[in-house]
Amino acid sequence: MDTHYTIGIAGHIDHGKTSLTKKLTNIDTDRLKEERERGVSIELGFAPLQLPSGKQVGVVDVPGHERFIRQMIAGAAGIDLVILVIAADEGIMPQTREHFDIIRFLGIEKGIIALTKTDLVDEEWIEMVKDEAREWVEDSFLEDAPIVPVSSQTGTGIEQLLETIETELHSIPERETSEPFRMPIDRVFTKKGAGAVVTGTIYEGEITEGDTVEVFPIGEKVKIRQLNVHHHSVEKAYAGQRTALNLSGIDFKDMERGYALTAPEYFRKTDRIDIHFHMLPHLDFKVKQRMRVRLHIATTEIMGKIIFYDRNELEPGEEALCQLQLEGEIIAKAGDPFILRRLSPTATLGGGKVLSPYGQRRKFGEKSVALLELLNHGDEWEMLQYVLAEDGFSTIEEIDFQLALGQAYLQQLVERYEQEQRVKQFGSYVVLADSVQEWVDRIKTTLMKYHHQHPMRTGMKKSELRSRYFPDLADRLWREFVVNLREEAVVDESDEAISLKKHQPKIPTSIQPTIEKLENTLKKEELTVSSWDDLAKSAGLKQQDIPELKAYLIEQKGYVAMGSDFLVDASVYESAVTRLKEGLPADNPFTPAQVREIISVSRKYLIPFLESLDQRGLTKRVDNERVWIKRAEKVVE
Repeated sequence: MDTHYTIGIAGHIDHGKTSLTKKLTNIDTDRLKEERERGVSIELGFAPLQLPSGKQVGVVDVPGHERFIRQMIAGAAGIDLVILVIAADEGIMPQTREHFDIIRFLGIEKGIIALTKTDLVDEEWIEMVKDEAREWVEDSFLEDAPIVPVSSQTGTGIEQLLETIETELHSIPERETSEPFRMPIDRVFTKKGAGAVVTGTIYEGEITEGDTVEVFPIGEKVKIRQLNVHHHSVEKAYAGQRTALNLSGIDFKDMERGYALTAPEYFRKTDRIDIHFHMLPHLDFKVKQRMRVRLHIATTEIMGKIIFYDRNELEPGEEALCQLQLEGEIIAKAGDPFILRRLSPTATLGGGKVLSPYGQRRKFGEKSVALLELLNHGDEWEMLQYVLAEDGFSTIEEIDFQLALGQAYLQQLVERYEQEQRVKQFGSYVVLADSVQEWVDRIKTTLMKYHHQHPMRTGMKKSELRSRYFPDLADRLWREFVVNLREEAVVDESDEAISLKKHQPKIPTSIQPTIEKLENTLKKEELTVSSWDDLAKSAGLKQQDIPELKAYLIEQKGYVAMGSDFLVDASVYESAVTRLKEGLPADNPFTPAQVREIISVSRKYLIPFLESLDQRGLTKRVDNERVWIKRAEKVVE
């Protein structure tokens, strides 16, 4: 599969970004009437660019004016390579500096410096501006970047710039297409006859025409009606591509820039993120504790407060491990870059990366900073322990949200740690080995105590064990855990009960003679038995043993409960049902009166008997009649 890239063109207002984009792509990205009239880019401009090799890449032309920095950040998010434009006749200007700061914080690692408007100055001046630019970008990702002089008016340097773009792109690793799909939206509009259309750069994964995606933050599920890449319809689009998606099932008015399309049921919203924040060095003010700031992440912007754990203010040029408490919900992943801006007067404060998208409430102090330091620089095992520490378990997907290691690599790590007996996997869940051992010990202790207290029972109800001792375990994890216990010969289980492997229900020797007398009585009385409680009490059983013995006789000896009062010997019950089947044709409904005539019992026993037939799946009641269920062959299981 080809790799796919998006290029951003950034720089100061009126330094020729849009003209350069047009010269490279033959497309005027100033699409708004106001933009054309004023000669100033207000919104993001997009165009496909064909390289000398024939390969196409996407180009984003971002606004240069200070008033449109928010649009600039939205456009710069998701680009792979930046062309930083500096006009040769003016040199480095305020928005050149701010765009450069923003680009650095957005994690872009490859770039080219384009000196535009070279037709307005002489060669000596061009060399001087080159030297100024080279000195300015020292110790940054652009330190060794190519500097290409160009003129959009004469075409000078354009071919060299195209060749340089292609060369630089070759050294950029391809984006991850195996990850779940995510595309921040940077433009929303409607097209006559098509409906809602959104555009953006695909961050991760791939998307196919006809796929269903989720719209964040509103949670709507929509279908991809059509895909468009570089003005051509395609069946599939990949990470790194500028893509337009025609959506069905939603009105374009229900979406806006800053929303995102994602794989369904994968991402979770958050209003609290842990971050590593770097403050710009040239500012003349401090960032104070709980200062209200504007967060720019992907194409989203949202207000929030910055929370420090080891200080009450941050000096220019300093960095901090801290948290943002947001005034709304976003989606993010560990490692996502971001920008913070001051509200008034507006200024870029700095930026950094997300350490964890699901920050917890923490106390001021060294312990909180140590936890964030672990996420920032800890080794893989330490980070995994941190993520699993709260509940003791998590899924591969949830862990990757926190650590951003990539699911394939994370799975390899987990398998290695499992071989080293540090973790254990149950389906998609990962559990610390210490937690698993604690669960196993809890199960053994609980069931041992239960068997001692209830020796006649097959086992404890699984629902009771789960609700009382494992209420926080996810359903899937609980099922996988129990299956594993059975496979490792720790427990036995039935549909409803669970017991230790070697447990066998047994009657205490002290009441064995009493039980034999009760069984003889039950067989002798046939269907017209006395109440079980009355029989047991008259035989001298203790109150606590009466329900225990009843359960034992049902589970171990096949006795049949008729209602809550009566217990019938299995052979007696089977004989009665056999007589009914012989006397009542299978295809004809029958009444209670017909049953009474065959088995000769009073209404006191008739109704519980009929209800037991229904409960055991032998008959089905229809109004005041019953019909045999033909598939029911066995009378007593």
